[in-house]
Amino acid sequence: MIQNYKNIIWDWNGTLLNDLDLCLGIAQKMVANHRSAQLTLAEYKNAFGFPITGYYEKVGIDLAKESFEVLTRKFVADYSQGVKKCGLHENVFEILNQFKQQQKDQYILTAAHLDLVQPLLDRFDINHYFRVVEGVDNFKAEGKVARGVQLMQNHQIDKTQTVLIGDTYHDFEVASAMNIDCILVANGHQSKERLVDFTKGEILVVNQLTELFS
Repeated sequence: MIQNYKNIIWDWNGTLLNDLDLCLGIAQKMVANHRSAQLTLAEYKNAFGFPITGYYEKVGIDLAKESFEVLTRKFVADYSQGVKKCGLHENVFEILNQFKQQQKDQYILTAAHLDLVQPLLDRFDINHYFRVVEGVDNFKAEGKVARGVQLMQNHQIDKTQTVLIGDTYHDFEVASAMNIDCILVANGHQSKERLVDFTKGEILVVNQLTELFS
């Protein structure tokens, strides 16, 4: 399966970085004034997506009463502090190293601000695994289709030998726009049922990263 690809494009948040609990905790705090019941993990994974405004509305935030810009600043402040304590998903080091030994070119394509991503890559000492880390320069969480297309063009990456590995259906949308294959991992920010339903069984959806080699 994965052996057929020369180029691996990784999503960051939720795929390599395990920030699920952090984001759930922040979401629970943000919706506390908008609903009586606490936001559950299942509700979060069935609501999270892009655009972020749609996700906020699904979890019960009334954007007519609370500014999206204010919510964004609150999220960024809490996330910037909390992410320092996050770790990588299980077996990430082994998988990155195995791909390196197989002489695969690895990239990161993220909708996160590079100022948040780069310090973590340095802390985990994994920056050397990636040819390019492509992120954004704002905190609007608008998605990454344009960045993905630009990545392919700038580095002349062969579409026929490339797969994007992510944890949300937006990663599938991005891969489709880039005209490359996609594999989704369901231990991040969206449920497996939701991923399978959205992609209509067209791509592989696995539970854990280690299943890439099964």
